[in-house]
Amino acid sequence: MKKTIASLLALTLAAGALLAGCGDQKGAGGDTSEKSDLRNVAFITGALGDKSFADLAWAGVKKAGEDYGIEAKAVEYGTDKAKIAPTLLDTAENYDIVVFTGNEVIETLEQYYQDYPNTKFIGFDIDPDYELHMENVFAITYMQHQGEFLAGALAQKMSNTGTIGCVLGNDSTGINDFLVGYIQGSTYANPEGKVASSYVGGYTDTAKAKELALVQISQSGADVLHQVAGGAGLGLFSACQERKVWGIGVDADQREFFVDSKPEIADVILTSMTKRNDTSLYKTIGETIKGETPYGTKVKWGVKEGATVLAENDYYQKQVPQETRDYIDGLEDKISSGELKVQTAYGMEQSVFVQMRDGVKP
Repeated sequence: MKKTIASLLALTLAAGALLAGCGDQKGAGGDTSEKSDLRNVAFITGALGDKSFADLAWAGVKKAGEDYGIEAKAVEYGTDKAKIAPTLLDTAENYDIVVFTGNEVIETLEQYYQDYPNTKFIGFDIDPDYELHMENVFAITYMQHQGEFLAGALAQKMSNTGTIGCVLGNDSTGINDFLVGYIQGSTYANPEGKVASSYVGGYTDTAKAKELALVQISQSGADVLHQVAGGAGLGLFSACQERKVWGIGVDADQREFFVDSKPEIADVILTSMTKRNDTSLYKTIGETIKGETPYGTKVKWGVKEGATVLAENDYYQKQVPQETRDYIDGLEDKISSGELKVQTAYGMEQSVFVQMRDGVKP
């Protein structure tokens, strides 16, 4: 039976929405009289429009602003990394809560956080080996390798060839953490299964992602492909649509982004391995306003917390056989209880990773 705790963050989001219509409140999120000085929240990001990680995070921040009665704004600094520091400082000067992602931002913040003692900083998708020492920062680490285990197992269960694929962004520890979990899930579900993997070398080149996906399909026989390449990964779905094979999205429920605008693409997206930026940020902002967030600490959220799980939307329910859904639910239970341990790329020797990756190549 699927553990109810896996829905914790989603339930928190729903509860917050319900509170918005109840009682005599300061702001829609409840009695915030003790934290009335928190008037606004800003989300710093390179760019919106990826229909995945950044857009999902902004949805959670925006909803928190609406429900708790504070101003919410997205601040985009583009692709120029030199703009990170001035964007961060300007935002910290003008906003009470600043939300950001990535180690480049948090490393920049280390130099300046003491200049903004009254600003609350929320960093998400922070590397698990990062040591937090800033008292006005709350850091969220996602155990993405756990959710990827589920994606790899599902892909093998849905494959007719025993070969599945994965197109990734950069060859980095953070991205390889996805691949490590994906391979383990594949091998767990089918010890003889193969995993074709390729790197785009970035996160914007959709044409290259499509090309790599087509190679995996035509030359390796992959018939279920997963994208872990941000905006570039949208090219993988195009390849899947052309060759009539399944695709698995990442970070957000990517089918939902295309179901109205591009239904032909939406219909190849079997599910997505989601990082619930929306619910985790909504939860954290709400608790910050109520004075409940333990700043100065870092948390790790994964399958048990419902933070890195498969999108089990209506399409998933329709396309995936009940027996397979039950199997995936059972894996969630085992990961949540600690019975099933999933390895991570963080702390893994490069030689061990290469052996794992190359050992399953078609």
